[in-house]
Order: sequence, then structure tokens, then C-alpha cells
Amino acid sequence: MAELSGEQKLRIVLESIIRNVPKEEQCKKYGVAEKDFQDWHDHLIKNGGRIFEPEFGQKRERVRKIRKAGPLTKTVLAISLLVNLSGLIVWGVMRYLEETRSPVAMAKEEQIPEIDSPLNQSALEDSKVSQEETESSDAAVGDELLESASIVASKDDPLDLENLLASPLELPAAEMLPPVQPSDLASEVMFLDEVYEGRHVVFLLDAGLYMVDGEGAIPKFEKMKDALLSSIVNLSPNSYFNLLLYWNLREVSSLGKTILRASQENKKYAIDWIAGLGSESETLKENRNQYYPKELLYAKPLPGVVGPWYGLTTAISFDPDLVFVLSGNLPAFSPKEVPRSHYQALGINPSLREIASSAQNETKSTITPLFRETATKWYVSLPTYKAPSNDSQDIEPLALKRLGISEEQEMILSSSQIPWERAFDNFLTGLEVSFDKIPKTHFFLSLPDHSVWPTGLTNTVREFAESSKGSFVVNPNFP
Repeated sequence: MAELSGEQKLRIVLESIIRNVPKEEQCKKYGVAEKDFQDWHDHLIKNGGRIFEPEFGQKRERVRKIRKAGPLTKTVLAISLLVNLSGLIVWGVMRYLEETRSPVAMAKEEQIPEIDSPLNQSALEDSKVSQEETESSDAAVGDELLESASIVASKDDPLDLENLLASPLELPAAEMLPPVQPSDLASEVMFLDEVYEGRHVVFLLDAGLYMVDGEGAIPKFEKMKDALLSSIVNLSPNSYFNLLLYWNLREVSSLGKTILRASQENKKYAIDWIAGLGSESETLKENRNQYYPKELLYAKPLPGVVGPWYGLTTAISFDPDLVFVLSGNLPAFSPKEVPRSHYQALGINPSLREIASSAQNETKSTITPLFRETATKWYVSLPTYKAPSNDSQDIEPLALKRLGISEEQEMILSSSQIPWERAFDNFLTGLEVSFDKIPKTHFFLSLPDHSVWPTGLTNTVREFAESSKGSFVVNPNFP
């Protein structure tokens, strides 16, 4: 609901006053700003008394209370009645003498105009009308006096005060105001033309350098950012959100230290941050950590919580209703960019040389000449293939890299050496909320062609998405 009515504002303030609910809790419950709530509260305190003033609403007829007449009051009324009767008698005598005058005397005092012209005729008629009105007025005055005299004719008879009182108006009965329902406020989030129920949402975007590395990776990353921007722009002003970027194993940065109101200003900060990431490795690496790094955030994931579980742990710490995780080929991170301490909780030797050496020995025993030849023929048969030269030796490294195998063995190391099931167990152990309060989490995975996540990572992510009543989508149809 875009705007609250005056009645809803009154009910929100009254509920806070009557139930002694703190302002911060009341504002969070109904999704209103503390400044707006304080303005409503001050307006009620300052102007609420006006409803008891006489001119408020419909004017009511005043009821004048008449007290029972005492002896002194009766005496005054009797004297007033006698004076009025004396005046009435004098007036009657004078009226009688005036009517008994002779026609000659009346002709001398009043010159009757001739009626030989229309002007004199109208003047004569006006004088007669005026005389009749005077007589009727005098008669009315006399009737009022007689009526007053009949009320107090006897000093012994008490006044009938009950008949003199007007019937009082019935006051309207007070009605209980129904409480404001939180469901009246907007609680929807749009993402990829789908509607998701919730008012507090956290967006989690994978910002590793592998997101812009490889054939067709940049267009997919741009579409992923566009879908995220569209969802943030369409957030309701009654919603709250936060934006997190994560990369490698244990790196994350947040737009705010707490969940933010979806105001135009906060949404603009998020839009500028996403748009500033660019599509180049250097630009992405420079701009992804410009707001609150992990050191300034409340969440402190346990050692051994790595990859998407590290970013998800941080997202859940903001207590959202919804979490949208947009990820890519995360297992293809470069081991050279990960501190050695991150491997220790996973039971991996932190020495990169020993890890690389063991992976290289394993690869040499599995990559046979037949495998290399098959990979080369597969790469040449792709519709998007463009031959760099006529030398087949130049095609083989490209084919192996397309399959996730390189001479440095970095991709094999990152995808095969990380125990993702153990990282998932560490993630569940470190959760600070009960499982029934975990937000609905929706994963949107955008991978390069002919690449997949390791089985352990895929299975654990899918399991968590389904248990939180969320979803797991691989290569969604971005508009």
C-alpha cells in the first residue's frame, strides 16, 4: 500500500501509546520511518484536544438547565407579572379611548389623501397594511404576556420544569478501532519477472575475477547485473534490502552494516556500485570492495566456511525474508589469491607448492594422449570454434582450458581439492538462527558453456535451497 490513511496513522500512534510499544519497534513492525511516526505523534498530542471543542464536527443544540425556583425567585416573578399586567391594562385603556374618538377629530389629526391618482391609492394601501401589521404585532405581545401570566398564576403551584427542558441529544457510542494489519503494507520482491513474498531481502552477487574470464563470460555477467539492477529499482519504498559481493573463498563486502530502507538514495548507491564493477578484471577487482569489508560487518563465519557459504552466512546475519544468490564458475578461483590460512580449517595443507605438486602428479596420470586428441577434436567441432592457426599444437591448450584443465593445474586444484561437503557442515554448525527461521534462498547459477560445479558443491547447494523453500536454477533465461 503506497500511502497510509489518516485513520491508519492514528491507530499506529495509539497502539504505541496504549501498549507502551517503543517507537523503533513500532516503526519496524509497520514499515514507517521514525521521523514520520514522530510527526504523527506530535500532531496528535498538539491537536488531539480539538475534538472536544464545541465547534468540532456537527454543532449540537445546547441544553440550558433550569433550576427549581425558590421562594425569592417566585416573589420576583410575581412582582414582574403584576407590573406586566398593569402595563397591559394601561395599554388597553389608551387603545379604547383612541378607538372612541369622533370622526371630526380624527380627520383633523390625519389628512386622508385623495384617491384620484394611482400614487395616492398605493400610499393609502401601504398605510392600511402597516396599521394591520402593528395591530397583529400588538396582539401577539398580548398573547405572550397572558401566557406568561398563566404559568405563574398561582404561587402555590410548582413550576413544571420537566416540560420546559429540551430533550438532550444522544452522544455517539465509542467504537473500538481495529488494529492495523502488517499485511496492508507491500511485501513483494520482483526478480526475473517472478514475484517473491517478503519485505526484507538481501542480494548476494558473485564478484570473482572468474566471472569475466572465458569465452561468453562477460555477456552473461552483464545480464546477471542487469537482472539485479531491475529488481533493486522495482523495490517498494516499504521494503528493506542489502547488497553483498563475495569472491574467492572468504571475501565479502556489503553496501551497509545493517539492512537498509529501500529509499531512492539507498537504491542509487546500490545501482552505482553494480554499474561501477565494469566488465574487466582490473575494474572488477578495484571496485568490488569499496563499501563495508568483512572486517566491519557483524557476521564472523567460522573457519572452514568458504565459497558461497561464507557469503550466505553474512547475508543471513541481516535477518532477511529472502536471499537471492547470483553465482558463476566459483570453483575456478585462483589459489594464488587465497590466503593459506583459509585452507587449514578444511584439512588442506596450506603450502601451495605441495598442493600444486600433488594435483600435477594426479593430472599427469589421467591426461593420456588419447584424451588430449579427443579434447582437441571436440573443441574443433564446436559451432563457435575459430581456428587460431594451422598448427594443431596451438589448439590443444585451448581445448584443455575449455574443459577446465590448464597447464598450471589451478582449475583442477580449486574444483577437486576443496571438500565442499565439509564446508557445508561448517556452515550449518556456525548458523546463529534456528533452522525454521532461515530465509528462503534462491540460487541462480550462470556457468560458461561445457562447465559444471563439482558434485559436492552442487548437491549441498541444492539441498540447502530446497530445505529453505527456495530454488536452484542453473543458467536461467536472463532477459
